[in-house]
Amino acid sequence: MNLTAKLPLIRRSNDSRGSLRSTLGPISLSMFSPKEKKEYPIKFLRPSREGRGGSMETYKGPIGLDAKLDFVDTFKHLPMFTERNRIQNLEDTPNIAYLGEVSRRNLKPEPFGIVRRNGPETSIDIQGYGMGDTYAEAFSEGLSVVKDVETLNLKENRLTDSGASKILNKLIARNLKKVILSENRIGLKSILCLEKILNHVDSKIKVLELEKTHLSDKALESLCRLLIDNKILVRLSLAKNNIGEGCAKPLKELIISNNTLKYLDLHWNQLGKEGAIDFFEGLGQNKSLKHLDLSWNSLGRSNNFATAKALGQALNSQKFLQHVDLSHNYFNQKECEIIGDGLLENHRIYGIHMAGNDCHVDSKGYIIPVEYQNKTDQGHLHTRLLSISRFKEHNISRLNCWICEKWVEVYFDWKPEISGQECNGPIFIHLDCDNYKPSVTQEKNGIFSIKRMVPHGHIKFFFSADSKFMRSKEYKTKILDTPIRLEFPTPDKKKFHINISKVNVIYIESEDWDPQGPEVKPRNDPKVREWTETIIEKIPWDFNTSTFKDYRFDTEEVLSKCINFDFDVSNIKDIITDGNERQEIQDSLASHYKLITEAFKQLSATSGIELFNIGKNTLNEFLKKCNLFSTDFTMNDVAILWNLSNAPQVKGEAFNAGNGLCRYEFAEFMVRLAIDKFYKNKKVKTIKEALERLMNEYLVPGMKLFDQSSWKTDFYLIEDVDHVLKAFKPILEPVFIKYAASGKGPLDKINLHEFRMFCNDAGLNSDTFAMREIDMCFRQAMMTEIDEILDGDHLEMVYVEFVEGLARVADLLYMNPKDPELLAFKLLKIMPSVAKVCPDHITKFFEWPSDETLFNLKYKKRYVAKYEYVHSSN
Repeated sequence: MNLTAKLPLIRRSNDSRGSLRSTLGPISLSMFSPKEKKEYPIKFLRPSREGRGGSMETYKGPIGLDAKLDFVDTFKHLPMFTERNRIQNLEDTPNIAYLGEVSRRNLKPEPFGIVRRNGPETSIDIQGYGMGDTYAEAFSEGLSVVKDVETLNLKENRLTDSGASKILNKLIARNLKKVILSENRIGLKSILCLEKILNHVDSKIKVLELEKTHLSDKALESLCRLLIDNKILVRLSLAKNNIGEGCAKPLKELIISNNTLKYLDLHWNQLGKEGAIDFFEGLGQNKSLKHLDLSWNSLGRSNNFATAKALGQALNSQKFLQHVDLSHNYFNQKECEIIGDGLLENHRIYGIHMAGNDCHVDSKGYIIPVEYQNKTDQGHLHTRLLSISRFKEHNISRLNCWICEKWVEVYFDWKPEISGQECNGPIFIHLDCDNYKPSVTQEKNGIFSIKRMVPHGHIKFFFSADSKFMRSKEYKTKILDTPIRLEFPTPDKKKFHINISKVNVIYIESEDWDPQGPEVKPRNDPKVREWTETIIEKIPWDFNTSTFKDYRFDTEEVLSKCINFDFDVSNIKDIITDGNERQEIQDSLASHYKLITEAFKQLSATSGIELFNIGKNTLNEFLKKCNLFSTDFTMNDVAILWNLSNAPQVKGEAFNAGNGLCRYEFAEFMVRLAIDKFYKNKKVKTIKEALERLMNEYLVPGMKLFDQSSWKTDFYLIEDVDHVLKAFKPILEPVFIKYAASGKGPLDKINLHEFRMFCNDAGLNSDTFAMREIDMCFRQAMMTEIDEILDGDHLEMVYVEFVEGLARVADLLYMNPKDPELLAFKLLKIMPSVAKVCPDHITKFFEWPSDETLFNLKYKKRYVAKYEYVHSSN
């Protein structure tokens, strides 16, 4: 019989649990015949080391292959080893102690942690083995011989109070540090055994987990009493024990008297309203707890808010607690407000979990009450406060818990004239983890700085002062896909509006949480001191009431519709017949379509084609700037691709010139170009790779020169420009109506011919500013339209496009690189020329705006509430 081929293995589930007998084949003590026992009697009794197998002198430990072989050998020679050890007065091994009791009880020789496949020798982890009371005494005999166990995990082993007490009674307390009895049934017997262990002079037990152990009130009271004077235990779990109001007083006495317990888990119990009040009275006096889990205890919905008030008072007076879980207690909005008020002056609790209540916790640790919070959805996202994950977690939503999410302290600085412009008044930082709400910086030695706790990863932010946003030159910049449009109240009861497309960004590395806590304190915003005086007040600028309010931005949705339309009407589907490959090409083009549309606008405007298509010469010049031509790819190749992309139209495309590339043909040309230059020459394996290489190495750098989005957001869509356009609206609107009615098109729109006529009549033409520049201003001012071949909206200006076209004319006409001017000033310069073409009956009564007029659009004089920020010294 080959015993080494069928070794007992550690099993982790009930399904796979089998006996040692099933592993090794049929084994029983009858295998050892009398002849076998008497075969070598003299050698067996010889007092040499070689003959002392089964004693502690030759014990090979509980881990690994040798341990398994020793276990099997011990079982096989159990009667001989037992008798030999008795005669020679040798110490039994854990195997003999365990197997001897197994044999006496006629049980199957399950190893149950006595031998293990791997792991440290100091840890016995048999969670989920379903040992039961049947094996408990045998296991205790083996355990009694083991002297160096530091961790004993008996979780979920079907033990009752009888079985658990037998094991605990044989434990050696000298090195034991962690005992886990969760999900067994224990009672007073086990508590009495624990008392002996915990109060032993050599006790080192720091962790005791009794989750879901069905503790009776009397057993829990005994446990609390024995732990009152304990100076070693650090972590205690009593979760899921249906602890009711009757056990609140023993718990209260425990946390008042015990000054070493740091982790207490009471989640999923039934403390109730009155019990919770008792417990919270004790919590307010506790001087050691750092982590407390009270989730799922039904503490909320008290008619007189007594529970919330007691909790608020406890949190207000607590000086040691750092981490609290109050999730899923069904606190209503008012109760959350009371708890939040109690927490305001506590700057030591760095993480508070409030999911499943009518509130949320913000990034600074404030509790924000809300009218209703969906508890069902939050229940699926609940994270245990005192649990240790065995797997990597992927957070679905941020908890704003500095401890669980390992937030990091970071300094943010604004250095005037280095970071950016100098500013009067306070400078704020707007962090994305705050939903871009402003936090005031503190000035010291001319530097405005703030130290904040932020989650690790990419943090987007910007600064603001005087209701104007600022990006620092000392941090990296990120262009947002969609501009930020936010509104915030200021301490002086005004509204602060933000419209930006670029922000600063910084990457924060993850760091382990320091148990001592960070310098930054939660809920520690500076106080605001207020007074009233007469000042010149800035009028908040509102984009939604500005001249630009009707402008439609190139959002992802608009660009997505453009690429879908262009792709459908193009011949790309005939070029690429495979559906999956065609989708890859569409996705690749879509990722660059913002640049493609911007480049198309500029190139089509300079081609001299009134329907705004790209001419062949213009295209060649563009490709030349992109360094695309080489010895193996010339203009002749481009001409062939041009002809293929610009094939005769038979689709009724009224606004496709035919002698130039429209937008969808421009995209189709790029695909053909990629195939011809890279795919056919086998420089790449797929058409997608060819297109990506063409875009990234050649076309994208060239197209970025035509990206006008930053001009629009940084120079045009701003308050000062809006004020000038509003001040001159009485003449701008009549001029627009006049030229809209002068041609054959719609009476409320201006086409290219009419815009040229306006510029000519106003005397804006010159040798350096001719029709080419006028066409470019017209084209760049037009909003992107989805359909530019069947619909002519991209060829006819509405008013919001007309004023942008005028602004672009002014920007080019008065450009002076050596002494640049703001766009608002350039618009003021061009207005006399515009007034010349305005109808006389309008100009006769028009009062020319003065500096005071523009000032009054921006400011007003009134009695206002003044304020200043008073920073805490904490």
